[in-house]
Amino acid sequence: MTQQPSEYDYLARGQIYLQQGNYEAAINDFSQALHINSSLAQAYYYRGIAQRNSGNYAQAIADYTAAIEAEPDYPVAFYARGVVYRHLEDYFAAIRDYDQAILLEPEDGDFYYARGVAYASLKAYDEAIADFHRALEFNPEMPNAWYNLGIAHRDLGKMEQALEYYSTALRIRPSEPDFRYARGNLYSDLHQYEPAVSDYDQAIASVPTFANAFYNRGIALRNLGKPAEAIASFNEAFRFGPDFPNLYMNRGIALADRGELQEALVDLDRALEMDATLSAAYRARAALHQEMGREDLAELDRQKFEELSQ
Repeated sequence: MTQQPSEYDYLARGQIYLQQGNYEAAINDFSQALHINSSLAQAYYYRGIAQRNSGNYAQAIADYTAAIEAEPDYPVAFYARGVVYRHLEDYFAAIRDYDQAILLEPEDGDFYYARGVAYASLKAYDEAIADFHRALEFNPEMPNAWYNLGIAHRDLGKMEQALEYYSTALRIRPSEPDFRYARGNLYSDLHQYEPAVSDYDQAIASVPTFANAFYNRGIALRNLGKPAEAIASFNEAFRFGPDFPNLYMNRGIALADRGELQEALVDLDRALEMDATLSAAYRARAALHQEMGREDLAELDRQKFEELSQ
């Protein structure tokens, strides 16, 4: 750097710090650039990125806004501010910014994709689907757009189309655990448990601590009549994730399938201690009490199940 650095010297060094993840140093350099030239839109923009990456969302919005004020035709500043608004779940504000970014730069697929995600968060699926398809016109190999098309179609109940979209996303990025997990869940919804287990297996291979994948794999294995394997999968879900009522309930049902009735009862009792409105647990415990010859307790649980099911 020269003896008397210019605003562009600070801007260049700040970008290097930004790439290195040294956000504090980056912010300092961008601030120095702005001290020299308070109308330098790029310095506001890049400082906004550093602020966002530091978790300072209000300051990031302020910097992106200043960048736009300094340079009103700055599409990535609108886009970046929209990203922060979306992170803060202010989806309408995010969409307004994405609209402006698209108006200024209508051939950037990332802008359409981001707006599609915001629309999907509002359950405006027609608009979301249109934006994902528009993004794919610019980049057909955008896996997240295919994946989000799958999510939107699943939420609309269009399972076969969702399956096609998930599969396309996986063709592009076959080792992505979230894609595998999502397709596994869809296969489970379609009662296709063998391919569901295969997808969960591959998700777990990529992320060995993927608690939800262990949990849903356990359910699929139980539905395949493999209670011992299901129990092992549920145990891994306990190991890597938080306890929750359905996890106890489903392990309890698998234990009952194995004839381990007392252990099953412990799990079902625990599920109902955590959530006294879990109707399926009353039904499962009623069947367990019946098998153990406890007709009075079975009848009480059946009554509770019927009461909650009304």
